[in-house]
Amino acid sequence: MAESFEKGAKAVVIDPGDLHLDPVFEFVDNTGLQVVANWNTHAHFDHIIGVDVLRDRYGIPAWVHEADAPVWAKAHVAHEQFLGASAPAVAKPDQYMHDGDTLTLGTETFTVWHTPGHSPGSVCLVGNEIVFSGDTLFAGTIGRTDLEGSSPEDMRQSLARILDWHDDLMIYPGHGVPTKMAVERQNNRFLREIASRFS
Repeated sequence: MAESFEKGAKAVVIDPGDLHLDPVFEFVDNTGLQVVANWNTHAHFDHIIGVDVLRDRYGIPAWVHEADAPVWAKAHVAHEQFLGASAPAVAKPDQYMHDGDTLTLGTETFTVWHTPGHSPGSVCLVGNEIVFSGDTLFAGTIGRTDLEGSSPEDMRQSLARILDWHDDLMIYPGHGVPTKMAVERQNNRFLREIASRFS
């Protein structure tokens, strides 16, 4: 896999949800990639707790949607509550994303889609052929809406928006396996329900 990357090519790390990022560092070293930023689809601890480890290593800016700033500030507390293990507080984000912003990586451009529901500041990063959907959309299901700051109604509105994605779009979710929009449009019961409601 390492051979498929051009040495020195720019790269971003999305959602570093672990304090132990040695596999990431090893991959970057082996491929010769140049890490230039950290993009975060939302601020739950299992997506950002390793942000400062990245920043210490590469001196890069960390991005998140501004609506998740309060979630970000409490990520270390949630880490201890859910996992029973202490973690340091994550320093403030360097940059805030907003709906409609464009993020550029080399020749690739991603549009920020604000998709609240799982968290107030959840986003999907949508390119021409791929999307990083965070915990908004998974293969066959969607993100939880029973957490602090979650909103079932916001999630319904967000799902209605992403029905505009084209069928060939490859989706890389925050957990689980990649999928394709055509597959989700046909098989994901949550999307099907929203499609029938908003049609």
